[in-house]
Amino acid sequence: MTSKEYSIVSKSSFDIYACNHDLDTIEECLKVDPKTYYGMNIIDYLVGNTDRHPENWGFLVENKTNRYVSLYPLMDFNQSFQSYDTIDGANCLTVYPRRMTQREAALEAVKKIGLNQTKKIGEAVFEDAPQWKDMFYRRLSELQIE
Repeated sequence: MTSKEYSIVSKSSFDIYACNHDLDTIEECLKVDPKTYYGMNIIDYLVGNTDRHPENWGFLVENKTNRYVSLYPLMDFNQSFQSYDTIDGANCLTVYPRRMTQREAALEAVKKIGLNQTKKIGEAVFEDAPQWKDMFYRRLSELQIE
């Protein structure tokens, strides 16, 4: 993700910058890259990712200008399929200081950007992990609002 042109700045590091410049981090996310921000909340809900703490997401910064240009691509899914025993999922970490479940944050996101599902997710995806199949499809159906 990093190169001579771009670096990543975690959300927690950006919070310090935002505090010193009278900015709201979430508002900046929504100005710069709402599709990735809302998409992150959707995918985290669908796969039950409980590890989206402020060090696991943030901004992509152009090194030459030191300006943030987008949120960086999604990463760190090693805690997926956690809190997969309820339809609501865990507390959504990306909306702090607001308090929402992952389900609530994902529903809000779908209202803002849509689900944008490009193709059907076949059951073969769950061939090696059948215990996750039913909850995944239940969560997906929650988000398929008209």
